[in-house]
Amino acid sequence: MARRLRIGVIGGGIAGLTAAYRLARSGHAVTLWERQTQLGGQAAAFPLLGTALEYFYHHLFLSDRELVTLSEELGIADRLVWLPSTVGFFAQGRIYPLSSALDVLRLGIVPLQDRLRIGLVTFYLQHVRDWRRFEEVTAATWLRRWVGSRAFDRVWGAQLRAKFGPRADDVAMVWFWNKIYLRTQSRRSLFERERLGYVLGSFNVLIDRLAEAIQKHGGQVHAGLGVETIERHEQRWDVRDSTGRSTPVDVVVATIPSPLVAKLFPQLPETYRAKLLGTIYQAAVTLLLQTSRPLSDTYWLNIGDPDLPYTGIIEHTNFIPPTYYQGKHLIYVSKYVEQTHPYLSLRDDEVLAAALSHLPKVNPAFAPDWIENYWVFRERAAQPIVTVRYRAQIPEHRAPLPGVYVANTAQIYPEDRGTNYSVRLGNTIAHLIAEDLSAGRLVPMSSPVREAS
Repeated sequence: MARRLRIGVIGGGIAGLTAAYRLARSGHAVTLWERQTQLGGQAAAFPLLGTALEYFYHHLFLSDRELVTLSEELGIADRLVWLPSTVGFFAQGRIYPLSSALDVLRLGIVPLQDRLRIGLVTFYLQHVRDWRRFEEVTAATWLRRWVGSRAFDRVWGAQLRAKFGPRADDVAMVWFWNKIYLRTQSRRSLFERERLGYVLGSFNVLIDRLAEAIQKHGGQVHAGLGVETIERHEQRWDVRDSTGRSTPVDVVVATIPSPLVAKLFPQLPETYRAKLLGTIYQAAVTLLLQTSRPLSDTYWLNIGDPDLPYTGIIEHTNFIPPTYYQGKHLIYVSKYVEQTHPYLSLRDDEVLAAALSHLPKVNPAFAPDWIENYWVFRERAAQPIVTVRYRAQIPEHRAPLPGVYVANTAQIYPEDRGTNYSVRLGNTIAHLIAEDLSAGRLVPMSSPVREAS
């Protein structure tokens, strides 16, 4: 007969919540700790205008089947909506539509022959299935070869620099391939606009339902309570939280960023620690504006102009209409930076002041009195940088310590980090634990497992 494990989950993002839900539903005694008061990690939302909105912009692709399946299972599939989106590219002081193949041919910042090369390369990448061919080469090297230096520097190179700054030339082509390939999955033809998904009421609908389901199946969820130390005693781990209380567990699932995993488990072998500490993260600073008017008619505006020092401007209410937000307009002004960048340390009012000087470049009519409210959100481990031969540096989910598992965004590959892949991480960890328990590699409590409901 299967036995019941005591499982501690560190981190209440989507991966941690999904793993905790799967494990609690299987009858294990699950305790989840999340240092922040709000569950959900980078997908979390806060109350706003009679509903809620994510701290950091989010949407779904049609290929995000793991998250859709989980939503159906939790009874919230009716909250998912799928809507056409608009994409733009800001360069040379203006917005170029970039939602279809025809838009690429109209991209006037490069000559026609460059546009044709960009279109052909895009078409090729959208149909490549074997991404392994791109693991040994950087995006900059591969793209320059096939579209030419001029087209690369003005279009894709400009976007890479806007996101990765001085590390732009280090990004592997496999990361860029996924960005192109993924967008193909959200449109039925090259000449259609892509359709993206969103959870009406914000991703908190999913997050809250997961927390409720964990508790329904006997699990404990501690938001606002961090883990300070984890120590090994005989056949168990003792997890000490920020109140000083220790909880004995048989299994630890760590869903926090890799450097924090290394800090919690200093006894890890050096080869595994090197993988954890080798992950390089980009930080993100996002300014969210509530305005009385729209800035543009574009949902997702990629930046390819050095005079506009942002990664992207995402106008949420050009995707989900302002009527859902009491007629107000909601605009994310996003900037990815290296973790030592001074922008990360600016006060909120300084972040706003910088934006006020730049937003008229997008819309000359923009005026500061359009802004009714603003917020600034920061995330130090926002984006792992995928370099060449990245796969060899990914830490294994089964850490080389008894009963320790790791699941975080550094292990999402070749896809980029996202809510759907965090759900997949949680599912994967639950499966590995079930497999190891069945094979006798885990030592459980003496009480039998409850029947799954």
